[in-house]
Amino acid sequence: MSAVSKKDRTPVEKIVEAYERLAGNVRATAAELGIGRRTVLRNVRNAGKVKKPLVAGSVQGLKATKTRLPPEGKVKRYILTSAQNNTYVNEKAWEALLLFSMHYDAEILVGTFSYNQNAYGKLAVKRGKEKDKEKDLWYDDRLLPFIRDERVELGRGLVWCGEMNILPTAVNPLTGLESYSERKSAIFPHVKQAMRSVPTMQGEGTKLNYTTGTVTQRNYIQKRDGLIAEYHHIYGGLMVEVNHDGHWWVRQLNYDSRGTLQDLDVKVENGQLTSGNRVEAITWGDLHATWAEEAVTRTSMEMLEALRPRYQFLHDLLEGASITHHSENDPHVKFYTWLRGLSSFEAELERSARLVEAYARPWSQLVAVDSNHDNPWIQRWLREYDYRKNPANSEIFLRAQAYLYGQIREGKMPRDVNMLEWCLKEAGLKAQARFLRADESFLICGRRIQCGMHGHLGPNGTFGSPRNLSGMGRRANTAHTHSAGIYNGLYVAGTSSKLRWDYNQGPSSWSHSHIVTYPNGKRSIVTVYDGKWRAE
Repeated sequence: MSAVSKKDRTPVEKIVEAYERLAGNVRATAAELGIGRRTVLRNVRNAGKVKKPLVAGSVQGLKATKTRLPPEGKVKRYILTSAQNNTYVNEKAWEALLLFSMHYDAEILVGTFSYNQNAYGKLAVKRGKEKDKEKDLWYDDRLLPFIRDERVELGRGLVWCGEMNILPTAVNPLTGLESYSERKSAIFPHVKQAMRSVPTMQGEGTKLNYTTGTVTQRNYIQKRDGLIAEYHHIYGGLMVEVNHDGHWWVRQLNYDSRGTLQDLDVKVENGQLTSGNRVEAITWGDLHATWAEEAVTRTSMEMLEALRPRYQFLHDLLEGASITHHSENDPHVKFYTWLRGLSSFEAELERSARLVEAYARPWSQLVAVDSNHDNPWIQRWLREYDYRKNPANSEIFLRAQAYLYGQIREGKMPRDVNMLEWCLKEAGLKAQARFLRADESFLICGRRIQCGMHGHLGPNGTFGSPRNLSGMGRRANTAHTHSAGIYNGLYVAGTSSKLRWDYNQGPSSWSHSHIVTYPNGKRSIVTVYDGKWRAE
């Protein structure tokens, strides 16, 4: 007769067998047999199956392997992605990455993560959703030559954290990792594609943290966390370019269900790679025309000609230095504004109009998104400013005021009158552009991507933030924060302005980052560094 646990009459052999089959998982053993965890532990200990861990430790801790930088004039490229244990690859997505690897001569690095599904027995999921138990930890054979589960420094200040093992069900996989790589930007293997800008001392360059997406199939327990993770599961990876100075550029690669993967103008579609493809749209980082960084706008023109977007979205087109309410009682800022030649609102409008015209192309529609520095700023000036105190702006103030009152008389609500459009046309704007009203929708890519929000207005009268706007259930491109990021389906652009302003004090997460949207609705964030938008 078999030995029996006295408390619940379960044979000890049965407990030990389940414990070993479930890879030593006490909770799963208890759940499968319907007994307490203490009972499991007591019986496997008595059977000599619980062993003390090996003595281990490290004085130095984890160290990064440094890669050799390419010679002058050359570019080193990497494709970074992730893989789940006991899960096969998505063959078409993997083949697309291999084609990119051959085209770019890019090295593929795969970071693995583990997800233990044995802990859930048949009674823990809905009927028909049970998963077979597996004893061994394995990864798809096709990935084995590319696995790099270690820390690697790819460029100066950019590390691949292949050692990190994050649950695929993590809602915000980058939370808590802000200081993990110290000052260096970091890339972590995970099924989501997330991005966060981490504040650093001004002038040091913003720290950017990323997750990769994956090449393994959806394989989750069908409970709440697993179902959410399954929805946000992204096939693809990150493209990393490093030049001989060690400067680096990172872009998202996102494979769609129809077999398309695009990186800038290079596209894989149904197993065929082509170049010279247009993109659907570019959402430029906040412009702030009279405070725009010249190197960034010049680089933006290069991007514009190379990618030929069908749409361009301009956010915070106006700086508003001449009419700002922030420095109404600050004589020093007013003096600085005067030295820049921006005490006159008309002068600022003329300079802003010229920059907008520089972006205009006959093959690309310009769209000015209603932003807090634009129409709301002007209307606040019209509500609160005493034109008698500043003769230089009295006439444009009175003309604008008369126009606004006339529009209201015709039946429009003040919020539906776009004063920025009127002001720029008064300043001689020649470019054809569409100026969106407050809360006016603008959908692209088959009505899948919302591009009509700046990001300053949140739900139900709250201030806007990436977190509260990402909960809308609508994929969208916004700006406003000057801090680039990816929050599930919400992509946030950075800024085209100078990074140091009067009100931007203390550590900053601002960066010169733009959103590139492809015709299939997939997106990438392109960051300008050292006057370049890519390594070449």
